Amino acid sequence: MRVFLNGQEMFFTEGGYEYIFMKPYTRHQHEVIKREHGEITIQLYDNGVQIRTLVTEDEVTTLINRDVAIDTVNNKIYILEEDSKVKKNPDGSIEVL
Repeated sequence: MRVFLNGQEMFFTEGGYEYIFMKPYTRHQHEVIKREHGEITIQLYDNGVQIRTLVTEDEVTTLINRDVAIDTVNNKIYILEEDSKVKKNPDGSIEVL
């Protein structure tokens, strides 16, 4: 299975990744649209973040309308804001500065 995030291929992880929002949200909407070729999940948050995930038999593609930092050690995706600063460590983990 191939996995893409904002156009960049990444490693498939059983159980997926956890989203970490740099700007907290209080409300969100979640909708899943199923079709014969796969399904699309649309997530809208009141902090302005929009996440769209298309799942087919062969791949998972996610688009997030923000820059992201991927922590491959802890399986976390940091959803960054304009003023967010992160440091990527040699082991693949992320530090929020």
